[in-house]
Amino acid sequence: KHAFGQLTHQGRMHEDIMSFPSQQFYQGNLKILPVDVPHHHRQRAPLSFTVPPGATRLETLLCTKRVLFLPVGRETEEMTSKTNSHEAECIVAVLKAFRRIYAANGTPFDNRAVGVIAPYRAQIALIKNRLQEEGLFDESLTVDTVERYQGGAREIILMSVCANHTRQLQSLVSLSSEGVDRKLNVALTRARHHLILIGNPDILCRDERYANFIREFGTDFPEQLKSNVLP
Repeated sequence: KHAFGQLTHQGRMHEDIMSFPSQQFYQGNLKILPVDVPHHHRQRAPLSFTVPPGATRLETLLCTKRVLFLPVGRETEEMTSKTNSHEAECIVAVLKAFRRIYAANGTPFDNRAVGVIAPYRAQIALIKNRLQEEGLFDESLTVDTVERYQGGAREIILMSVCANHTRQLQSLVSLSSEGVDRKLNVALTRARHHLILIGNPDILCRDERYANFIREFGTDFPEQLKSNVLP
């Protein structure tokens, strides 16, 4: 027990993404790289996207905020509690919005920059199917569980929480002896430049960590958010 320590500096995340995990999981001790390290400036750089002409509200938010919580409704017609079609539709909408933003800013969009995290194989399959139907999926776009992302990173991380019932929080939340939700910590710290968490706020607010995230990064989109009604 005499040989242990806590991470204090990280070179992956922009400081806007790092802020929440630092406060929630590292007692506020996590910092970006020192000022004399060149990558420090990328971790402090402002978003440089120009909002596309006629941008939707979602596109405007993605151009101006690095971290977002997008609310969706519970799945009401599921055969299993381990899928949520609203979240899958929202992921499709977010990827379409990013593609339009990148195109309007003259920047090539690469699926290798995107990672989608979901807790269940059924939800992973549903998300992949919807992306394939929209012509947005290829093998370079990773859709997988948080466990498979440990040690990895992407420029953009989309997280589908897929909680349709409060009882699911028991399996979604994995607390350490220090009260750190290890799964949420890993998920939130995979993103370099953009982090979007998608889920049902009524359920997720039953957990204090998710509730804190929603309070800080939540939007006032309607609860029953779907891709075809995004303002």
